[in-house]
Amino acid sequence: GLASNSFVDKRWTKVETSRIKNTALAYRCGGSFAQPRIIHPLFFSSSMAALAGCSHVICIKRFQIYAAMMTGNIIGFGVAVAEGDMSEAKFRLSLIGSFFSGTICARSLESRSLCKDKQHHKVVASLAVGMFAIADRIPDSKNKLALLSAAYGLVYATANYALNATITQLMTGHVTKLGAAISDRVGSTNRCFNSGTVTSFSILASFTIGCAIGAKIFMAINQEKPIFTIIGAIYAILLILFRG
Repeated sequence: GLASNSFVDKRWTKVETSRIKNTALAYRCGGSFAQPRIIHPLFFSSSMAALAGCSHVICIKRFQIYAAMMTGNIIGFGVAVAEGDMSEAKFRLSLIGSFFSGTICARSLESRSLCKDKQHHKVVASLAVGMFAIADRIPDSKNKLALLSAAYGLVYATANYALNATITQLMTGHVTKLGAAISDRVGSTNRCFNSGTVTSFSILASFTIGCAIGAKIFMAINQEKPIFTIIGAIYAILLILFRG
């Protein structure tokens, strides 16, 4: 009757309104509902791990500081406080704060993005290129490291969110996961590893290769070369290409 037709009309109107909103959102996000995958998540996570290993080695060789790994800086801060070295404590705290600000920026960009296909990666990529390039041109090592820490925080927080909380710059969790997986397979009839274990193995292998590459780069070039500008550009390319 009339009530039934009214119910159908209202339901159709809601569906049509939702479709129009989704179409408008898709248009703002590039004109389609599903962006094609350009690079695979495993390739992205492995590449980010390799760059992390390379960056860690270059930073520790050149500055004796980890700009992308805050565990070492937290330890250094605690030791400096215990020894009464307030200058060193403030420096370590500045690196932690810079990395922290980078992660806040990454999360803010992601949460404010209208699109669900990682369009905010383009913004992060642009910021990363600029921050790494500027850091290369800062003569003071402490200010350079503070900006690098913020850039690494921005990049790796973005990668972490994109990979559903898979961390690519720290390896302890992946070693633990791999060890547990191997232990579980001992005496088991199922000899196959799950995708998470394969990802951890790939990240560990890529990180190790990245460390070796970083050591080779450090030995081959002088400190005036814009190595962080190049690293930032590679990060940018990976972030732009990755759709998840």
